[in-house]
Amino acid sequence: MSDPCRSLALLIATLLLVAASRTAAAQPAPDPKLPLKTILVVTPEFCATKLSKGSWATIKESFEVGKIACVELEPALKGTFSTLSVVAAPPATADLKDTQLILIPRFVDVAATTTMSAFSDREMNVFLEWTAKDAAGKTVWIETVEGTSKHHMGNLFTHSKNLKLIVNDSVKDVAAKSATKMSSSAELRKLTP
Repeated sequence: MSDPCRSLALLIATLLLVAASRTAAAQPAPDPKLPLKTILVVTPEFCATKLSKGSWATIKESFEVGKIACVELEPALKGTFSTLSVVAAPPATADLKDTQLILIPRFVDVAATTTMSAFSDREMNVFLEWTAKDAAGKTVWIETVEGTSKHHMGNLFTHSKNLKLIVNDSVKDVAAKSATKMSSSAELRKLTP
């Protein structure tokens, strides 16, 4: 092949590649949300959850995880499901209509390191158990998700503020990780139409 023909062939191939890449870029990306009508059950008892750690020999602390979770779970899960409704009590089977999934969260444990000085970092782990049921009330998925956070605890004047920060960040982390676990769950994907 002569040089002008080779140049023309190269030009045509380049133009075809550019046109193909523009066509691929113009196509909308698939919706990452699970196409399920979902109900998230956050009862008043769940929202009032306080987990305690410590014993008579150590300092006993109480962590208000429920109040934060009731604020953080809905926004974290909105991007996971095509439809998400929040209710304060498990719905009756007759009220489910087109609902395909019911999510019930429950805090099962908390672990928090202690600090020896104002310069120490403190780590906290919260464990949230999810039960997912279908419209018939059959359990289709159970998973425990761990959220973590680590912060400098500070001195006597900043300890309370920093403790709230570590609890808040641990619960935010468990909410975000819950959304990730749900979106990648094979059991939940089987429910999609």
